[in-house]
Amino acid sequence: MIIQGVRGVSVTVLGALVMFSFSAAHAQSGDEAALRALEQAQADAVVAQDFDTLERIYADDFVFTHGTGEVHDTMQWLNALRAGREYLSREHETIEIELHGDVGVVYGVLLVHANMNGVEGRFRARYVRVYARRAGRWQLVSHRTVEQTEID
Repeated sequence: MIIQGVRGVSVTVLGALVMFSFSAAHAQSGDEAALRALEQAQADAVVAQDFDTLERIYADDFVFTHGTGEVHDTMQWLNALRAGREYLSREHETIEIELHGDVGVVYGVLLVHANMNGVEGRFRARYVRVYARRAGRWQLVSHRTVEQTEID
């Protein structure tokens, strides 16, 4: 039995709309949580030089554009880490996430303490990252540092 509600809209239809909205919000919050977890896992793996984890996070077509203008693909970036880029810490100051179906855009600020081939420094990096959901899992396809400033 369908009960007529306000202006002829059935309670059944109204209930279905509420459930759909709840399901969509729940899926988005789950995707947002997954991207936040990947952001933390990526930062931790760079510090730990956990290359297995990084290779799982980065897509085959990943592109990393540094604040210096240097551009790396996945292998070039991992080789740079192996060759003397040591990250002592990478802490997120802020993370904002936009979801667009199978694309996630992350706007963040990362506080970095690093030793670059014997030169230690600290800097704040504002970045944009793009994740794509492929074969049911999120992968990082692009990182672009849009602003980088030294900090004490």
